Amino acid sequence: MDPYAPVPPPSPSPPPATRPWWRRPGPVALGVLAVFAGGLVLFGGPSGEPGGSAGDAKRGGRPEASASPSSAGAADTGAPSTGPPTPTGPPQLVGKVLKEAREAADGAGYDVVTHDASDRNDGQWDADGWKVCFQTAGGQRGGGRPVLDLGVVRVDSPCPAADGEEVSWPSMPGVAGTDFARAGEMLKEVGIRKVRPESVYTDVTLPADPSAWRVCFQDPAPGKEIENPQYATAYLKLAPPDAACPEEPYARLRP
Repeated sequence: MDPYAPVPPPSPSPPPATRPWWRRPGPVALGVLAVFAGGLVLFGGPSGEPGGSAGDAKRGGRPEASASPSSAGAADTGAPSTGPPTPTGPPQLVGKVLKEAREAADGAGYDVVTHDASDRNDGQWDADGWKVCFQTAGGQRGGGRPVLDLGVVRVDSPCPAADGEEVSWPSMPGVAGTDFARAGEMLKEVGIRKVRPESVYTDVTLPADPSAWRVCFQDPAPGKEIENPQYATAYLKLAPPDAACPEEPYARLRP
């Protein structure tokens, strides 16, 4: 053999066996992911809605709405009510001036109707000039507010014994025989504020302070009913402390 003869090149190695496309891990994995992503886009997530998640599916397929503290507080308190107040019980109005009674009733959620509590049936035009003697429930009006029916009389008038009865005015006390100071106290107790003293003797002058002088005669007479005593005037005939009372007024002490 010729040592310098050329060596033939080695025979080429057979090409590697090609795998079917389904056995190739790379393309298969990418294909599966692409198909799954397309399904999510077209048909939504497991919940049946686009963008849904597994957590949404566990919650019934719809995300839960979260309430903020401010919205929860608004739901608890509600909007401020502009309607009338809800009555909690009728206020006690007896003894109050009518104007004050109306304000108290309105603030408690009640409407008011009034009537003269005496037998005179006078109209109540000035709310400051009347006071409440009786109150009763008066039903409800169309608006739903309950009504209080108030029996009222003039502020300076006593209340009658019962609603609708005649007012019992005070009687004139008997002050004859007392000194002028005590007589003034007795008249004040029944509401008489105006007292006019006079000397029972025409020839004796009344002093500036007749407190110690004795009452001999009076007008109005004892026992007479005094209507509106705050406007009445009592006339008293006085004798000096050291003189007796005459049989009639306008006598002379020294004939």
